Amino acid sequence: MKPLNADDPGCNYTTSNCVIWQGPDIPCIKLCKGDTVSIVIAKLATELCAIMDTLKISSYDLSCFNLTTCKPDDFQELIQFLIGRICKLEQCTGCIPNCDGTTTPPTPPSGNGSGCPDCVVPIASCFYFQNELGDTVTSMQLLDYVTAIGNRICSNVQSIGGQQQTINNHEKRLTVVEEEVENMAPYVPPTVNPVCVLPSGTAVQMEVLLSALESQFCELRSATGTPTLIFQNIAKQCAALSTDKTLSGSGATMGSLPGWSASVNTLAQAFGNMWLTICDMRQAIKTIQLNCCPTGCDGIELNMTASLDETVLSVFFTGTVPAGFVQCLGTTSVKITDSNGNTINVSANLTGFLNNPTGYPINLTGTPINTSLDLTVEVQPCLTNPSTDATCQSFLTYTVVNLADCPALSFITADTSITYNFTSQVGDFTYNVQLWDSTGGTMLSNQIQAISGIQPVTGQFIGLSASTVYKIRVIILPTACLKGCEPVACPFSTLTTNPLACPPPSSASATINIP
Repeated sequence: MKPLNADDPGCNYTTSNCVIWQGPDIPCIKLCKGDTVSIVIAKLATELCAIMDTLKISSYDLSCFNLTTCKPDDFQELIQFLIGRICKLEQCTGCIPNCDGTTTPPTPPSGNGSGCPDCVVPIASCFYFQNELGDTVTSMQLLDYVTAIGNRICSNVQSIGGQQQTINNHEKRLTVVEEEVENMAPYVPPTVNPVCVLPSGTAVQMEVLLSALESQFCELRSATGTPTLIFQNIAKQCAALSTDKTLSGSGATMGSLPGWSASVNTLAQAFGNMWLTICDMRQAIKTIQLNCCPTGCDGIELNMTASLDETVLSVFFTGTVPAGFVQCLGTTSVKITDSNGNTINVSANLTGFLNNPTGYPINLTGTPINTSLDLTVEVQPCLTNPSTDATCQSFLTYTVVNLADCPALSFITADTSITYNFTSQVGDFTYNVQLWDSTGGTMLSNQIQAISGIQPVTGQFIGLSASTVYKIRVIILPTACLKGCEPVACPFSTLTTNPLACPPPSSASATINIP
């Protein structure tokens, strides 16, 4: 290594790495004889830095003394501060410097110094306290300790007196409660009038009704199976059944059938889908039976009905027409005549609307037909098969009875139910109240009641979907009429169920501020 003053003229230079320590080994700083001067100076400087860090006052935490003034500024003041604190703890006289340079003599012990009761004794933990230095005091002069015990006893005596008054008050109140209980009449369970669980008209006690409910619930559960079994069997619906084509009709999917539940989560939904599937299969089987073998007019089966909704007459063509048959003139003439003899003829697409659930609509507005009278619908279907030269003709007729006898219905809608009410007419009639989907093409449910004379008639359709459009109509037939009587098909009433009710909050709270 070249010295820094190697280029200065007149200097006799020697590098520090060439100067060797010839003194003895110094183990405390790991200095050995033979080290160069550079190593010696480095080790001394390192030790000096460590000593300076040790003497630095900021390296010590004095927060336990809670000092606000007279903080030591250097290591010497720190040592002197600690010495003063030790002297104070040792209770030496005149050796504790204060911030102003004066001394504070220790507090002389109480008593006459002749032994107990002028003596220091350990105290119970509940009497421990902290002195002005922050130390926990665990012993006291005997006389001071006795005084503290006496004060504590007096305080406890006063507290016990107040508690005794409270206990006496509670004793009186408990005595009143016991007397009230002894004089109380024995408990009698309430009675209820069962409707369907037990014979109605006889009031029974609540526990009797509960026992009957449990018995019938067990019987019902044994018949229907547990909820787990029900859900397991609901899951057995054919995979992708909603998107499968129907077996009857014109290639629609099962999911497009009115009333079909795409997501099946309940037994009612599964049961509804099952019936729709069975009906689709039955219609397909009927078609197979009718079209399997006959090749001529024997394979044709046609039926016609009609209903009037205000001024729109819907004609329903049902039955089977084998493949290859078409309408002779491309359309089929429909003759409509009211009871006054007014007549119109309308061309209808019979094969195009065959088995159509909505029927073929004919608007009678502006025609000579009086819709307040009975209407007769006549059709003479003509079908031909060009490949076999078979031509088939028939005659269909249907009478739409005057709707003047239809009752005036009133309804009460809820989110999942519709309640209906009307007054029956004079005579014995059977009223068939029907619930249909929004298109009026599929009947979802019906309720039949045989009523004699004028009286209120009521009923309810339940298990409906919220916010859904439904149609309701009444079919009336004289009860004594077994055949040959035309039923009165009253017009549809269109209703919409209420939206799903918002459930009440389960964890509501309120605060009442009383001024």
